[in-house]
Amino acid sequence: LVSFLKAFTFNPMHYVLLQILHAMIQSTGWPTCVRVLSLWIVKDRGLVMGVWTTCQSLGGIAGAMIASYFVNEYSRKFSYFSNVPFLLITAYFAYKHVKDEKSHEYALISSDLEVQPEIKPKDHLRRGSFVNNGSGKTESTKISKIFCTPGIMLVGISYFFLKFVRYALLMWLPFYYEEGLHFDGLTAGFMSTSFEMGGLAGTPLIGYIADHYLNGDNSKTAGLFLAGASVMLLGCNLVADMGIFMNQFCMILVGILIIGPDSIMSATIISDLVKDNGLNSQDLGSVAGLINSMGSSGAIFQSGATAYITQHYSWSTLFNFFIFCSMLSSSILYIAILLRRRVIL
Repeated sequence: LVSFLKAFTFNPMHYVLLQILHAMIQSTGWPTCVRVLSLWIVKDRGLVMGVWTTCQSLGGIAGAMIASYFVNEYSRKFSYFSNVPFLLITAYFAYKHVKDEKSHEYALISSDLEVQPEIKPKDHLRRGSFVNNGSGKTESTKISKIFCTPGIMLVGISYFFLKFVRYALLMWLPFYYEEGLHFDGLTAGFMSTSFEMGGLAGTPLIGYIADHYLNGDNSKTAGLFLAGASVMLLGCNLVADMGIFMNQFCMILVGILIIGPDSIMSATIISDLVKDNGLNSQDLGSVAGLINSMGSSGAIFQSGATAYITQHYSWSTLFNFFIFCSMLSSSILYIAILLRRRVIL
């Protein structure tokens, strides 16, 4: 409905209000999906969630292509109309077929816990299951307790800096290649897609590495990727004058190392936090919403900060700031890991 209304809106203030409303409604989708998928998936969660979160990159690429086609071939209105059928079909499918229920395997684990009252809550945490109240039902936790839960705010702050870097690169790469490296507009637009292309590989890769090489420690894997991202961002500075291939190659690696952690910090790590702190499955949506809102703040803040740095300093300075943000995000995430281990032990 909002997409339909935006097609007929020409008043800037009305458009801004509709855009805000659109963002508010759309933002409810991700936390809800994280909660539902966390109830369905028991084994290889990192890999499965990593594959699932490729929808971010695929959707972004497909959406840009569809919108560009309709804007160029028809008009701005049709770029909004094109969204409506997809949204209606998706809404109908979700309403009729998506069930907010535990998977059979998850239910077996929950039942196993209920018949063993001698197991302590922290033993539940080691086994990777949500804590319930013994009646088979879960009750949501007050938001004030969620704010004070160890690790949640730190992961949110880490996600803020990660989102800052991701969206700055996503929004400003075409300008960097065109104005900073002096490629023509068409080449700059083509090269800027390398970041999202790296993300398509990075999201399943990070889940696979976490599940099969780091014992399912998603936070540690994300921290390692972010540390690697800071190295590759430095590499982008070093190869800036080496032509199209080297710049694209480095940016693909940056996409792997930035978008990969994003995929599990917004999903699998949230599920781990809820379980490790003895919260209920009902709290998944609240925790996901809180952490994602902190990440979105970074995405918003990057716009003004990026413009200021590029206007008053240089593109090289901007990439140095990206390096700082990536290292800071990784460091904060490792502090959260230490707090989590204290809770479990």
